[in-house]
Parts: sequence; C-alpha cells; structure tokens
Amino acid sequence: MAVVVLTNGGRPETVDEFSDWNVRELARERISRRSVLKAVMAGAGGYAFAQFQLAEAAFAAGGGKAGRAGVVVSGRHLSFVPTADGVLQPAMAVTAQLVSKTGNLPAKLRAFIDVGAAPGQYGTRVEAGIRHLVGRYAIPGGPIGSQFYLKATVGGLRPDTVYHYRVRLSDGTVSGDAHFTTAPAGGSAVPAPFTFTAFADVGTNTAPTDPRYAWGQNPSSVTAAGGTWPAGVFDDNSYLADDPVAGPQGTDQRPALTQTLLMATQRPVFTLLAGDICYANPSGSGLPADDTTALTRKPPKGKNLYNPYVWDVFLNQIEPLAARTPWMFATGNHDMEPLYGDTKFLGDSPTHGYGGLVERLDLPANGPKTCPSVYRFVYANVGMISIDANDLSAELQTNTGYSGGAQVSWLKRTLREWRTRGERAKDIDFIVAFMHHCAYSTTNNHASDGGVRDALDPLFSKYQVDLVVQGHNHLLERTDPIRYGKRTRSAPDGSTIDPAKDGVTYICVGSGGRPRYPFRQAPGPAAPPPPGVTPTGAQKLAAGQRYRGYRPPGGPNTGENNTENIVNSYFWSKEKTAVKPAGHPAGSRVPEVVDWSQVRYDDYAFIAVDVVPAARGARTTLTVRSLADALPGTRKPYTEIDRITLARTAGRGAITPDERRET
Repeated sequence: MAVVVLTNGGRPETVDEFSDWNVRELARERISRRSVLKAVMAGAGGYAFAQFQLAEAAFAAGGGKAGRAGVVVSGRHLSFVPTADGVLQPAMAVTAQLVSKTGNLPAKLRAFIDVGAAPGQYGTRVEAGIRHLVGRYAIPGGPIGSQFYLKATVGGLRPDTVYHYRVRLSDGTVSGDAHFTTAPAGGSAVPAPFTFTAFADVGTNTAPTDPRYAWGQNPSSVTAAGGTWPAGVFDDNSYLADDPVAGPQGTDQRPALTQTLLMATQRPVFTLLAGDICYANPSGSGLPADDTTALTRKPPKGKNLYNPYVWDVFLNQIEPLAARTPWMFATGNHDMEPLYGDTKFLGDSPTHGYGGLVERLDLPANGPKTCPSVYRFVYANVGMISIDANDLSAELQTNTGYSGGAQVSWLKRTLREWRTRGERAKDIDFIVAFMHHCAYSTTNNHASDGGVRDALDPLFSKYQVDLVVQGHNHLLERTDPIRYGKRTRSAPDGSTIDPAKDGVTYICVGSGGRPRYPFRQAPGPAAPPPPGVTPTGAQKLAAGQRYRGYRPPGGPNTGENNTENIVNSYFWSKEKTAVKPAGHPAGSRVPEVVDWSQVRYDDYAFIAVDVVPAARGARTTLTVRSLADALPGTRKPYTEIDRITLARTAGRGAITPDERRET
C-alpha cells in the first residue's frame, strides 16, 4: 500500500488519506478485540433488545422454538459451494444470524446444522462456527454494531437431491424446517430444464428500530425507547408521490419485500443479486460511517451514513426464499462498508470495505484472492461470473483499481478456459456475468460507466458472453445485442438471438425496490446531445418507456421517444476526475448517441431466466423473461413485459481463433 502524505495540517480529507490514517491509528493504539467489544457492549442494551424483537418474530413465524439461553435464529440463507474451477460440489453453505435480548451469547453456546431426508428425520449433524462481527471504530451519532453469525458447509451430499435441514443450538433452540436441492452432477446425462431469477438495488421496506429516536423527532429531545428512523434514511420508503407502484396510491407499497416473494413463484434454483444489497450504507460512496446528521439524510463531508442493523431486516426479509434457494451476491457501491475494513485483506492489500460481507454472506472464494466478491460457478450448462464493478468504475472511484488489475486478468483466464479449452468449452454453452454498474444504460441518474465498459466489453465480445445482468440504475432496461461497442441488430420483444453471431445482451435490473430513477429528459441544456448532433423527430423528445403493452401519452413518439435511438445519453469517464463535495472521487459525464436501448421500464421488476439444456449437437436455449411487479391496470401480482430467447448448439461453446479476433 502506498503511503499517503496528509495535507491540511495532518488532517485526513480524501478517501485514501482516511483509510491510511485509520489503519495507522489502529496499529498505533494497539486496540485489542477485548477492548473493542467492551466498548461496544457498554452501549448495546437498547439496540440489542430492539433487534431481538425483530428476529424473534421472524424466528417464530418460521416455526422456531427458543431454548434456555433466550437466543433466536434468523435470516437463514444458502450459497453454492464451487471448487476452484467453478464446478459445484454436492454441498451447501448455510449462514444465519444469532440474536439475543442482551446483545451477547452464552460463552459455551454451540450451533449445529441437522440435515436429513425429511422434516424430523435428520441423520447428519454438522457443527457451525460462530462469528462475532464488530466495527473497527464507533459510529459517531450512530448505533452500536455487534452481530453474531453462524456459518457451516454441509458436504457429502448427493447431486440433484432434496435435503431438509434445521439450525439447532446447544441450549435447546431449534429453527423451523427448511429444505434445499443440490445442483445436478456433471457428466453425460442432459440436465433437466431450470429457472434462475435476478435483480439488484433491493434494500428494505422496514427500517431497523432505533431506541433513541421516535418518528420525526429531534434526537436530543427524545427519551422514550422504541422509535424508528424517519422514512428514507435506512429504508427504501422515500418513494415519490406519483410512483404508480410504490407511491401512496400505488399497487404495491413494499416492492423490495414483494420481489422476493414473487421470485419464489418462479421456483428458481438460485437467485442473483447484482449489487446494492441492503443499503446499510445509504450514501453509497464507501466513506467512513457517521450518523450525526442522519435525520436530515445528509452525512457530514467525507462520511457516509451507516446502520449495521439494516442487515438484520434484510436477511429476515429474504429468508422465505433464501433459506431454501441459494442466493449469489455481487457487490455494488452501497456495499462498500469501511466500518469493518477487510478482516483478512489488511496489511499490504487494499482496504475496500468488504469485511462485513465476508462474515455475513458466503461468497465463494475461487476468484482473485484480494477480491472477495469476484467468483465463478457452473450450474448445468451455464457458467456464472460475479464481477466487482467498484474496481472498474469511472463514476464512483472510491474502490477503483483496488485489485491492481487482478480481477480483469482472472476474468480473462476464466473466459479463455470456458470458451477455448476442450471439455470445459463443450460443457458450458452459456456464460452469464452479473455486476453492479452498467456498461450500457440510458438512465438519467447513472447511465453507462465508461470504466466498466472499456474493461469488459472487449472481453465479453471476444469470448462470446451471452448475457450480462447489471444494476445501479433503479429501473429495467435491456439492450439489443452488442459486439465491441456496436449494436449488431434490433431484437424487440419476442426475438431469438444467436449470441455467437449477434453479440452480448445487457440487461439492467436495478428495479429491486429502491425509489425509481427516470430515463433521460428531453434534449436540452440539462441533457445535451454530443457536439454536432441536432435532434430531429422523435429524438427531440425525452427517452421514455418502451416495453410490451406500453402506450406513450399522446400516441407513439408524441410525448416521449419510444424508439431505440437516444441522442442525449452519456457515459462516465475517468477524465477530469475530481473529489466531489461529499468527499469521494468521481469521474465526468461524456455525452453519447445510442441506438441499442430496446426495452425501458422505470418501476419495479425482476427477471426469470429459463434454461433448457440439450444433448451435444442439439439446440439449447436461455430465455429471459422480464416480470413487472403489480403493473397498474393489470390487477395481477406481476406481468411479463418482455421476453427474448438466446439460442446455441449444445456442446459447441468453443470459439475459433478467427472468432476471437476483434471485428
């Protein structure tokens, strides 16, 4: 790590300066784990009881029974266990939270996962480790951070088999029964068709309880316990009044919760979450935690708001599906949490704020060793790759470049292996990447990230990645297929795409529950087209929505641009990078004209991806269905608004030297 020389009288101001200063101060003071825990627990009582009430309700709803110690189990979630090359083992990783009224656990408490063929028939016991997660420093004006998680890997299972399990503690506490299905085995047999789901930018529709604050009151005047943070601070509930889905008169005021329940109706074998998981850090620029101005939603300069107990709410929110179906996470900008540093990445390695995620989640450790959220796994004939776009971003540069190029080098090796090397190329028909920042989007708030695009588009094009799942922009948008930065063809709703010839399809599904973003406004001073481009016809209008069943106000192309062509989009560039007033480095916007924006929907939705494997030489397909939550006027819980099918010849995923050349 480079030594940062502090200016301004030795006070840290930039992100790099603060990180360097904080690590050195911790080392100088030699703060022991015991002293940190003592300070934490001294003020944890009120918070502990408030969070216990939340966890106890979820525990009871799931059929749990408490034991002698007064500890409950909540927020159970599963993850696949891939080998170094991405092959899924006949195993499952189980993580859950342990919560008590006091905020502490009995000294000799032990935790186990009981596994068997049916409820009550648990023939296997696996002991789980218990992790105590605390921050490296106190949050000024904020809550105490002290949480316990149990983690276990259940191995020795049979492929493609249903197993029931429960969590059991040594004091007699038992969770309700849940079940999971292991992945199919590799080999000559053709796997059965399957579905996976995906979304991003989720958050919660319930704020964690803060025993100091009552709704809307000044914290200095509040003495009664049991209050909550005002809406929109540590939850999603700052929806605009005119939002037809989540607004006061909308069809679903809890889209973050609803999305999980709707995904369960698709019976997915796994779910992808492409970053911005729970919004414990609602500020999103990866700066140190400080909640002294949380009620105004504006953190002090150089700091971010942060509440670790948002994770409790989120994990309970997704448990109905995540306790039965593996959830695989990528990291977004709101997932950078410097409060924890990086528990095993300190020293000469970068400090990127993923230490809390490593403890709370089960991120497969088969990517670059300094990139905990970068990994790969293969399910049936689909290779999946999680990418950390924070490392590549030109827009938000807090973590840009932290891997020193290790991530892109690893990605290149993985794609080369999956598309050029013998049996691996024959086994993997489709490659799906999921990440947070968009390489391609026309949204007003974030649009496209040039750093992500420049790093990944050439690799994705060269090695014929089929589908890229993105987030960051709070809406749904699908592109036409793209190769080396250019659209190859129009692919409207219902199209069948040949990825080997047509290129990569990008879909932003950041429509997971957070307040929505608009598409670009009409060309003008606030949204200028590139120099020399004069908007004409429909291009003079705002970049409106475009999806199955949508009718623009005033008729086609009258009130908004209901076409693929957008003259006033933009991408983020690292040129003219500067430290923003909030205290984080960021890039600059570069206008661009695009012709690849095929589908646009600016409310809440997720995707269900149906895969039909096939024998070698036969046709195999991957169909992407975009499902909108409670679309107004339909009187349905969800409505399909777009569908495309990607088709390949099974067993012929290998590409030739000519195909690998940039064209």
